[in-house]
Amino acid sequence: MLERYDALLCAFGARPDGPVGALPGWSARDHAVIDAANDTDGPIEPDTVLRAIWRRAIAAPDAVAVVDGEREVTYRALWFAAQRVRRLIEAAGVAPGGVVAVALPRGAGLVASVLGTWLAGSAYLPVDRAHPEERIRHQLSDSGARLVLGAAELAALVEPGAGTTVLQPPPVNDSADATDPAGPLDEPAWTDPASCAYLMYTSGSTGRPKGTLVPHLALANLVLHFVEELRATPQDATLWTTTFAFDISGLELFVPLVSGGRVVAGPDAARSSGRVLGELLERHAIRIVQATPTTWRLVLDRVEDRLPGRAVLCGGEPVPAWLVWRLIAAGAELHHVYGPTETTIWSTSSVVDREPADRPDVGRPIRNTTLLVLDDRGRPLPVGLRGELCIAGAGVAIGYHGRPDLNAERFGTHPDHGRYYRTGDIAVWRPTGVIDLMGRSDRQVKLRGNRIELGEIESTLMAHPHVGGVAVVLVGDPSGDGVLVAWLEPAATHAEPDVDDIAAHAREQLSKAMVPGEFLTTDALPINGSGKIDYPLLERRAAERRSAAPVDSAGSAEGSGDPLLDELVALWSALLRRSDVDADTDFFHNGGHSMLAAVVLQELERISGVSLELSQMFEQPATLRVLAALARARAEDAG
Repeated sequence: MLERYDALLCAFGARPDGPVGALPGWSARDHAVIDAANDTDGPIEPDTVLRAIWRRAIAAPDAVAVVDGEREVTYRALWFAAQRVRRLIEAAGVAPGGVVAVALPRGAGLVASVLGTWLAGSAYLPVDRAHPEERIRHQLSDSGARLVLGAAELAALVEPGAGTTVLQPPPVNDSADATDPAGPLDEPAWTDPASCAYLMYTSGSTGRPKGTLVPHLALANLVLHFVEELRATPQDATLWTTTFAFDISGLELFVPLVSGGRVVAGPDAARSSGRVLGELLERHAIRIVQATPTTWRLVLDRVEDRLPGRAVLCGGEPVPAWLVWRLIAAGAELHHVYGPTETTIWSTSSVVDREPADRPDVGRPIRNTTLLVLDDRGRPLPVGLRGELCIAGAGVAIGYHGRPDLNAERFGTHPDHGRYYRTGDIAVWRPTGVIDLMGRSDRQVKLRGNRIELGEIESTLMAHPHVGGVAVVLVGDPSGDGVLVAWLEPAATHAEPDVDDIAAHAREQLSKAMVPGEFLTTDALPINGSGKIDYPLLERRAAERRSAAPVDSAGSAEGSGDPLLDELVALWSALLRRSDVDADTDFFHNGGHSMLAAVVLQELERISGVSLELSQMFEQPATLRVLAALARARAEDAG
C-alpha cells in the first residue's frame, strides 16, 4: 500500500494540473505480478485444429482415433468419412462460410461430421436433441443453417420455407469406398484462422438463446495449450462424455485427436453413475477425464480409488474446497479450469497440488491470453482490488451472431491488449499472480454446470397470459441441491393463475436445466427502496420455505403392500421435501432435477440391485409407478 501511495504522489508531482482520477496508483510490485501472470505469448502452429488432425492422420493413419462402443475407428477411416461428409455438404449447396447443424449422438459419426463441415469451409452448430423443440427451432432459424446432419424427423423442426435440408451423414467405414481412392488423404484447403469454427448457443437474458461465433484460431490456441499442459501423447486415451452442445466437450474431443491419441465416446450414464464411469476408466485405460463439479460430486464415492495418476479437469461452475481436496487426496492430477463460451472453453487453469486455504483460485491465463480486472470506468485495477474480470487475447470470440447491441455491450477494445470480453464475474488479483473469483455482477448463474440467464426464464414465463410479473431466484448450493424458484404475480385478468399450465409452458420453451423446480404465487412482487424487485428478500423467503417444509418420510403410499414402492415413496418424499408424494407423483414436475435423479437411481440400485440409466427417467413420465415397473422389467431380463 505504501508503494502505491509513493507511486501516486510521484505521479501527482509530475502532473500537478492533471485530473486526480487519471493518476496511476500501481506500485512496481503490482506491475511485476500482473505482467508476469499475463506473459503468455506462444506459437499457435498449426493455426487450425483441422490441419493438426490431418497431420496426425498422415503420420499414423492406422492408429485408433475414436473408440465408439465396441468399435475402434482409425485416423484413416475417420478422415475418409470426413471427406464423404464434405462432398455431401457441397452437394447440398452449402457455400463456404455457411452453417451446418450437427444433431448426432456422441461417436465417430459426429466427429466425422464436424471434420467434414470444416473441410467444406463451413462452421458447425451443435444441436442437443434433448432440448425442447422450440429451442431447437430457434437455433436452426437464428443461425441460418442450410443443412442439418441428423435423423430425418428433425425436418419437423425446420422453419417452413427456410430452405434447410436434413440429411443423414454417410457411415464411418473402416476403409475407403469407391469415391475415396486408397491413396493419400486429402489435404485440407487453406482455412482462414479468423473464420468461424463453430456457433454455440447459450442462455440469453432477453428470453432467447444467443449464439457465440468462435474462430478457428481461438479453438486451436485452446487445444494446443491443453495438449501441452496435460502432456497429451499418442498413447493417451481421453474420455468424451460431455454433451456436444456444451462447449467444454471440445476439449474432450479435440485434445486427443490433435495429440494423436484416442477419444473414447462414453454414455450419458458416465456423468451420473460412478460405477459406469469407473468401468470406463479401467477398461479403456483413460488418462484424461473432464467433468463439472456437479458430476464429480455424484460419482466421486465410486471412482475415488481409480483416479491415481489420471489427469482430471474440473470447472464450469464454482468448485468447493472440499471437492478440490478429495480429488487431490485421491491421487488425481487436478486441473481447476475456468472460462466463458465467449473466450473459447477455458481461459485460465491451475494445477492444484495442495488443499486450498479457503476458496480455490482459478489460476493463471492460458497461452496467448490476457486477464484484466477493470473498475466501473474501464480502468485496470492492481493486486487486491475487486473489479470485473475481462479477458483479451487469442481466445476472444468473433462475437454474438446477429446481435450488434449485445456485442457492443459485452465486448470492448483495450488500447494495449485489443478486443476483450466482459465476463460479468467479479474478480481480484492475488499477490501470487492468480485470479480469485468473488461472484457475479449480473443475474447469470451456474446451476449444476449449466450457464443460465435468469432473465431468459423470466421473459419466457412473462409470455404466459396468466403471469403479470415474475421473479426467478436460485436457492441452495448451485453445484448441489440448488433449485430455481419462480415467484409469480398474477396478471390483472387472472386472479388465480393456473400454475400447472404455467409450468407446462416453461417445460415446452426451456431446456430442462432452466425449468424452475418450484412455482410460487404472490399477490405482488416485493419492491426495494430503488423501486426494483427485491430479489434478496424473495431468495430468503424461498429458502425459509424450503427449510421449513414438512417431510413425512412415510409418504402417502405407506402400507401399500409393495415394499419397493414404499421405499421409493419415502426416498422421494425426503429428496423433494414434500409430504404428498404418491405412486403417480412426477419427479421433475415437483422440484426434481438431474442430480437428484442420479441419487434416486443410486439408491434404487442399493435397494433392489437393479441399475437403470439416467436417460430412462427423462424418456417417459418420471413417476414412482413407472420407475418401479422399469426396475422390475430390468430384473426379469437379468434373471
